[in-house]
Amino acid sequence: MAASALNLGSCIAGIPVKVHYSYFLLLLIEVVYSLRYTQTSPPYPMLIVFVFVLYGPVLLLTIVVHEFGHALTTLKLGGTVEGIVLWPLGGFALCGPTEALSGDLKVALAGPLMHIPMGIIWWGIYVAVTGGAHGYWPGSTIYLDVISSGAAGFFEMLSSQAIYLNIILLCFNLFIPAYPLDGGRIYAASLMLVLKLKGQTAAKVTAITAMLISSGMILYAVLIMLSKSAGSELLLGFVGAYVLHQSYKLWTAAQSDTLGNHPIFGRECYKNTGENNDASGDGGDVETTPVPAQTDNAVLA
Repeated sequence: MAASALNLGSCIAGIPVKVHYSYFLLLLIEVVYSLRYTQTSPPYPMLIVFVFVLYGPVLLLTIVVHEFGHALTTLKLGGTVEGIVLWPLGGFALCGPTEALSGDLKVALAGPLMHIPMGIIWWGIYVAVTGGAHGYWPGSTIYLDVISSGAAGFFEMLSSQAIYLNIILLCFNLFIPAYPLDGGRIYAASLMLVLKLKGQTAAKVTAITAMLISSGMILYAVLIMLSKSAGSELLLGFVGAYVLHQSYKLWTAAQSDTLGNHPIFGRECYKNTGENNDASGDGGDVETTPVPAQTDNAVLA
């Protein structure tokens, strides 16, 4: 990974942050997609700058903050963090295990919840730029003439889109129970903590749920791309394919009773039933068997 990634440094808690070179594929797709607006009458060349800023530094910072939510919570609960890597489908934190299942649930929740303060900050920028002239809540539509009207219009559109970006990523990662997204890990831990399912049973239920959801994502992306020019729907299809692949691997491991080396379900707290896990989330007295580092995923909507 080191040879194919750009090192951004380790300024917070000594956690190294790297960007895989393939991460810039999404930026390239969106910029190319926006080029068609340079051929309209009138042309809107500022849209290219807008797309570059939104899918470049704004999205990059958003994902990094999300992943630091996972990483810093892991450290607080006694786990280890090897680093954060960004790639085309989002990002992931390479985290060692926390000892309690409730602690793992907190780690999974921490990333998506970071979108709440980020959204509030962007909302404050929107209100400061517009002065409430168009109301105190932005619409989701991108107005090309506003983007091209000057700095105020550019940042009005940028802040409004950044608000919706954070809302989408919050909902996508928090409420879609598809492993290995954050929602899938929240779902799996909740099945054990609330319904008291055994780890192997929770893995099967999680895998089946994720395969159904990911198949729907792929189908939706294909239908949309067949009906119009592909934009972000292409990314949705890739995300669906990734989730389908990972959830199928989880299903086969659960079916063959080989979850022992799985980065999530191979950990000691997932091998037990929910009622046997320390509910305090502070590590408790549970001994943890070393397994490969888990990945806390933030996938783009």
